[in-house]
Amino acid sequence: MRCGPVRLAVLGTAHVHLPDHLAAVTAAAGVELTAVHAGRGPWPELPAEVRRAATAEQALAGADAALIASTTAEHAALLHLVAAAGLPVLCEKPLGRSAAETADLLAVLAAGGSRATTAMFLRCTPALRRLRELLAGRRLGRIASVEAGFAHPGLTDGLFAGPAGWMLDPAAGAAGAFADLAVHLVDLLLWLDGGAVPEVLGAALRHRPGTVPDVGGAALLSWGGVPVSLHAGWAARPGGLSVRVAGERGTAVVEGGRLVLTGALELTAATAAPYAGAATEAFLAGLRGEEVWEAPTAAELLRAAAVLDAVAEAAARAPTPAVRTATSATCANAVAVERTYQSLTGPAGSTAQGTNHTK
Repeated sequence: MRCGPVRLAVLGTAHVHLPDHLAAVTAAAGVELTAVHAGRGPWPELPAEVRRAATAEQALAGADAALIASTTAEHAALLHLVAAAGLPVLCEKPLGRSAAETADLLAVLAAGGSRATTAMFLRCTPALRRLRELLAGRRLGRIASVEAGFAHPGLTDGLFAGPAGWMLDPAAGAAGAFADLAVHLVDLLLWLDGGAVPEVLGAALRHRPGTVPDVGGAALLSWGGVPVSLHAGWAARPGGLSVRVAGERGTAVVEGGRLVLTGALELTAATAAPYAGAATEAFLAGLRGEEVWEAPTAAELLRAAAVLDAVAEAAARAPTPAVRTATSATCANAVAVERTYQSLTGPAGSTAQGTNHTK
């Protein structure tokens, strides 16, 4: 076991949550930021002792772990380098630009022995961790429905007028507002109950003149037989996080960091609001041998990517009602992704037991 601090290299500085990541790194005990490679992003203010690396390879030299906060289009090349170095990595979401690319990258990372995950910080939110416990204990009874939303007014407030402008450019890997935020909600479903597979039933995305990707939208899913509506976007005020799980015994509502239970169960708990740097803190704790969260697994990363692909396909077919139809090419991609997912999770029945919401 290596003595001394964990040496961390940051690859890419274009992501809007870079300040949160750097703040978490600065505050973490036993972690040393040794080098930063800006990539297509701007150079942040850095302490004099932190190397400004001209290349990602130079940044990784001597590092024990990596954090990727680049444009999505840079992920593949950077993750190949991390895999070649065999380092653990926390990557900003999404790992890949599609389920197919995600599957390829996960295979490369596994071959290199790199432990990789993404910054799904909602998993660290105390109110949502309590909700997960309630669902595992069936405290809400049989679940009737789920509504979840995640939004902010960044597009109308000029968030993307500066360095974050790449998030409006598909060539830089921009996926649109819905995918950008709804990936957290899809991951939340996978984390709340890994045994209930989300299936996309339909979707609609909203567009705005002069903006190439969508600015928000909604999707209807089936989650182990339970209807789920997801809403996400960059043009909603005041925005924020909202999750409502209605069950036969009670209803749980999470607004920001506040959990409220009504019905047969009565509880109000005010806790910390979601914080983007929380996943960084948890990742760094893991590097020190302290497991404080359930990081997204390779299988979950792939499943979430497949769900978002299905949302995009469903929205492209709207208003056609037959949302389950697809071209032969799409079907072939779906089969390939599903085979990769099965290889990551093992034989049927080998994954963690989930809650059967319909019983």
